[in-house]
Amino acid sequence: MQNQTKSAKNKMPLVFKPYLKGNLLDGAAVKRGLRLMAYYLMFAFLYLIVGSALQFGGFAVRTALNLIIVLICALIVYMDGSRLGENEVAFGEIAYARQESGKPVDAKDKERCFRAGKGWIIALIGAIPVILLTLPHALTATKQVYVLQSLPRWVGGYASQEEITAPLAYYTREGGLGVLDVLRMVARVLIFPFANIATVDRPDLLLLFDRLSPVLASLPLLGFPIGYLTGPRSRAMIHGGISSSNKRAQRKRKKAIKARQARTQKKNEII
Repeated sequence: MQNQTKSAKNKMPLVFKPYLKGNLLDGAAVKRGLRLMAYYLMFAFLYLIVGSALQFGGFAVRTALNLIIVLICALIVYMDGSRLGENEVAFGEIAYARQESGKPVDAKDKERCFRAGKGWIIALIGAIPVILLTLPHALTATKQVYVLQSLPRWVGGYASQEEITAPLAYYTREGGLGVLDVLRMVARVLIFPFANIATVDRPDLLLLFDRLSPVLASLPLLGFPIGYLTGPRSRAMIHGGISSSNKRAQRKRKKAIKARQARTQKKNEII
């Protein structure tokens, strides 16, 4: 019981202050959404370097390890969204104070203020290029099957016998590298952890992940709006910490005043 009371006293209070709300869509949101695209370069590098080392173990272990990689990427974006949300709430508090004091608030200043849905708009703008890159592969994906390899050299000795070479005409086809092949490679990189989970041993599951590649590739960006929504609470914790510090300082001042008064009273009694 005593420990619960002590922990309740040490708990950081939340002090929410009014703030001016910004717009859902503005120039700043578009710029931030486009900057989110840079995270995919980091994701691709992380997937290829770390993910390639996770192609082992049973299905459950492989699934858990690869999902952790996706979670780490989402946490990185989450911290970015949380930082932006806290900064925009702080700016909204300043703008609100200016408005209450009768001073004008510029449109550009209002754009920098917090708005709950803005985080989702920014994440959607950042995900649009990735969705456009992965959508063709998702619509044209087929089940991966075994591909024949090159013929051994000794088969060349039977090149004049049509009954042998006719069934093997498949080997002489030139596949080439088309636009869809390039987009397929890009999509596979962006969903590399999920491709690791399926591997070639589970073609049906791999096909499902290919069909869902626009959604799976966008999953890490969900961390941004979730982190952005924590802005008001993070700002309230800062105000709560300042309030607690001020109260502690005030209690110390009162104790010091009482101590001085007690010492002065003792001196007067002695005199």
